Amino acid sequence: MHRPTFNCLSLINYTLHYMRLHHLHLPGLTPYTQSLRIQSHLVSLHLCSLSSSPHSTPPPIPPSPPTLLTFQTHPTYTTGRRDHSRLTSQQISHLLANGTAAYHPALRGGQTTFHGPGQLTAYLILNLKTHNFTARSYVQFLEESVIETCARFGVKGVRTDNPGVWTEDDGDGKGGRKLASVGVHLRRFVASYGVGVNVSTGLEWFERIVICGLPGRRATSFEAEGREGVRVEDVGDVFAELVAGRLDGVEGLKRITEEEVFWEGGASRSVDVANEL
Repeated sequence: MHRPTFNCLSLINYTLHYMRLHHLHLPGLTPYTQSLRIQSHLVSLHLCSLSSSPHSTPPPIPPSPPTLLTFQTHPTYTTGRRDHSRLTSQQISHLLANGTAAYHPALRGGQTTFHGPGQLTAYLILNLKTHNFTARSYVQFLEESVIETCARFGVKGVRTDNPGVWTEDDGDGKGGRKLASVGVHLRRFVASYGVGVNVSTGLEWFERIVICGLPGRRATSFEAEGREGVRVEDVGDVFAELVAGRLDGVEGLKRITEEEVFWEGGASRSVDVANEL
C-alpha cells in the first residue's frame, strides 16, 4: 500500500483535517491527584504545539487532538478559583469529613463541588479555536452534551440561569435538583476540566456544601431520579460518543491508554495519523 510522504506542514494540516477525539477512561477509583497529573500533561502538549512555529528548528510539534479523560475518584471536594480565599480552615476541616474525604483547590471556574464514587468526572482538554468555540459557547456545548447523555438513559436534564445541568422545577418551591456540575479553565484558548455527572453518587456528600452558592438547592443523580443500575463507565462511553459527534473538525473516536498519553515527543500523534491512511 502506498503511503503519502508528509513534510511538517502537510502533517499539521492532515492532523487538523482528520482529527479524532481521544478518550482515556481510567478504571476503578483513581486518586484525584493522578487525574490532575494526566490533565496537566495533556494541557502542556497543547501549549507546546501553540508555541511551535511551522518553520522552526527542530520541526514544529503537530497539534494535539482533543482528549476526553473520564474517571471516578475517591471522595474529594474541589474549590473553584472564587472560593480559594473564601474558605476558612474550619470550613475545609468540615469538608474533610473526619478524614473520609480529600480537599483540593482547582484552577477551574465555579465554586465548591464534590467528586467521588458513582460520579462520572469527565475532563475535556482541547483548543477552543480549533473547534470554533468562544468561552460561552463551549460551556453551553458541555451542558448540552450532558443533557443529551442524560436523555439516552431516560433522565431529563435542562439548562437554567445557573451553571450545570438540572432537573426541571417540580413545583415544590425548592427549584430543580442539580444533576451535573460544569467548571472549566482556559489558558491561551486551551480548555481543561469539564463536568461531573451524578450517576449513583451518594448524595449525602453534597450536604456539606452550598450547591452553586444557592442555599436550599439540592443535588440529584440518575439513581435518585429512578434510573438504578446504570454503570458510570457506560455513561462515560455515551458522553464520549456524543462529544465526538458534536465537535467541529472531529471525525470519530479513539480509545487510548494512559501510556499513550505520556508517549514521549508526540510520537503517538504521528502514529495516529499514519494509522488513518
